[in-house]
Amino acid sequence: MPAAVALSVAPVLLACSCVVDALSRDKMLEVVGTVHGRDINIHYDDLAEDREEKKCYGEFTRDIDPVCGSNGKKYTNMSMFNYRKCMIKIQEGTEIELEDMEFCKDVAMEDMEHIDE
Repeated sequence: MPAAVALSVAPVLLACSCVVDALSRDKMLEVVGTVHGRDINIHYDDLAEDREEKKCYGEFTRDIDPVCGSNGKKYTNMSMFNYRKCMIKIQEGTEIELEDMEFCKDVAMEDMEHIDE
């Protein structure tokens, strides 16, 4: 009798696992949300942000010719400033501009932390 029960349960488990595999990730999240009685909609598109960030890449130089950003940070050179300006706009929605070096006089360079002086 136990062998017969085991044989009849196996196809049911197999059928259930196939149904679960067929559900998309979003559908599974929707089912879980419904079961737990909360309606939570979270949409985050990593691919779209990655595409935007790739637009920030360009030619970088190793020249050390510091510039100051309106965010109060010092950058090694103009190419690094432009890269960070682009990334900050995408990630934080904030625009930074160049400032006079006097504005950043007491600040260490943002992108020089890894370089021994």
